[in-house]
Amino acid sequence: MTKDFLKFINEIEKDTNLNIEESYLLLVLFKYHNTDCGYAFPSYEILMSDLKTKRRAKISKLLKSLEKKGYISIKKKGKKNTYYILKYLFLNKSKSKTTKQKHDAPVDSNGNIPVEGQMHVEEIINTKEHEEVAAITGFNKKQADELLKVADNKIEKIVQAFEYSKSRGKAVFKYVSWCLKNLDISKLIKRETNKVEKNKLKFDNFEPREYDYDKLEKSLLGWEESTLTECMI
Repeated sequence: MTKDFLKFINEIEKDTNLNIEESYLLLVLFKYHNTDCGYAFPSYEILMSDLKTKRRAKISKLLKSLEKKGYISIKKKGKKNTYYILKYLFLNKSKSKTTKQKHDAPVDSNGNIPVEGQMHVEEIINTKEHEEVAAITGFNKKQADELLKVADNKIEKIVQAFEYSKSRGKAVFKYVSWCLKNLDISKLIKRETNKVEKNKLKFDNFEPREYDYDKLEKSLLGWEESTLTECMI
C-alpha cells in the first residue's frame, strides 16, 4: 500500500479551512505517516526542524488546531505522540498500471518506430508513482524510476532517504540513491531522534544559576568592583 502524495497535495491546496502553516504541518505528518502502522510518530524536534522553528509552543498550537478542526487525532504511545490523519489520507492499494500514451510513441533504441503493443521506456516510467517521486524530489522521471527500483517501489523509503540527504546538504540524486542502497534510513532517523531527545533531557537537568542582579548591574556599570562569582547567590 502506498501514499498518494499528489492527490493529498491537491486537496490541501484547495482547502480554505487551513492556513499555510497548518497545511504544511499536515503535509509533514503525511510524509511521516507509516502505512504499516497506520499513523505518524515524528518527534517534536523533527517537526520543529521541518517547520524551521525553535518554538515547541508553535508546533503544539498548530497540532491542537489541526486536531480541533478534525484533520488529525493525537494519541499517546508510551512517552511519544502518535498522529492519525483523518482527512485526505489517500492510499493506493495496488500498483498503478502503466498506461499507453495517446500521442505517437517515440522511436525505439534502434531508431525504429515501435511495433504495435511495444512500449517505449518513456511510457513505462510514466506512472503515478514516478510522478509523485519527481514532484517530491525534483528529480526527472528516469531518475525517479531508478529510485523506485532500488526502494522496491516504496515511495515512503524514497522520501525518508531524500529528507535524510537534505538534512546533510546533499539532496542530489546520486547521494539519495546511495543512501537507499547502503543505509537503513528509518533506523538512522529513529536513532537521531532518540539522540536529540537524550541530549535535551541532559540539558534540562542542569539547574540555572542564580545571581544578585542588583550587584551584577552595579559591577557591569563600574559602580562596584565585583567578580561574576561574587555576584552569584
